[in-house]
Amino acid sequence: MKIVTYIIRFLIALLFIWAGVEKLFFPYDPSVFKSDTEMTDPRFFEFYDFLQGTGYLYFVGFFQLLNGLLLVFKRTYLLGAVMMVPLMLCLLMTHVFISRYMDFIIFDAVTFLLNAFLILQHYKTLKRTFLQPQRTWI
Repeated sequence: MKIVTYIIRFLIALLFIWAGVEKLFFPYDPSVFKSDTEMTDPRFFEFYDFLQGTGYLYFVGFFQLLNGLLLVFKRTYLLGAVMMVPLMLCLLMTHVFISRYMDFIIFDAVTFLLNAFLILQHYKTLKRTFLQPQRTWI
C-alpha cells in the first residue's frame, strides 16, 4: 500500500508541478491551446482567455505548484492533498459545466479520486481533527 500511495503522490505531484510551472512561467499561446476546438465548447476558450487576461491563472498556477510540491514530501503530502480538493473540484466543474470535453472530465475525475484515496487513508486522523464531538450544536 505504501508503494501505491507513493506512486499516486508522485504522479499527481508531477502533474500539478508541471501545470503550475506552465501557468506561471510559459507564455500563453491561444493558437496552440485552441487546437481541440471541435471537441470543446468555444465558451471554454473565452473563459480561459478571461482568466488569463485578469491574471487569475497566475493565482491558480501558484497553488498548483505549491500543492504539487507539498505532495512530494512525506511530512506535507496530506496537507497538499487536502488543499488540492477545492482546486481539483474547480477544475473538474469547469470542464463539466463550461468545456464539456469528456476526456478532460474523465481525467479530472480520476485525478480527484486518486487524491481522495490519499486523503481517505488518514480518515481517522482527519475525523478527530475536523469532526470533534461537541456537547451542544452551537
